[in-house]
Amino acid sequence: MTKGGDRPTDKSLFWQIVEDRDVRLDHVQRAVLRYLADVGGAATDFELRMRVNHPPSRIRQALEGLVLENLLELSSSEGYEVASLTRVGQRVA
Repeated sequence: MTKGGDRPTDKSLFWQIVEDRDVRLDHVQRAVLRYLADVGGAATDFELRMRVNHPPSRIRQALEGLVLENLLELSSSEGYEVASLTRVGQRVA
């Protein structure tokens, strides 16, 4: 079991990430971040497609952009991509 401080899970994390820094984040990226913050910090690409309600290509594009901003980490598990909020929840300067 991981310690509570190892991964951000507070819903307010979404607002900390995008507040005053969301100029380059589009509505799909914001929806992905909001959903991840709501569910505890991680979800599969399949789950994101169902919950964020956008086509797979658009979800993939949003995930790739968030990885470039250092807001997400992607890994593979049982044939799915798993998106996890980064530990720091900070964008790269």
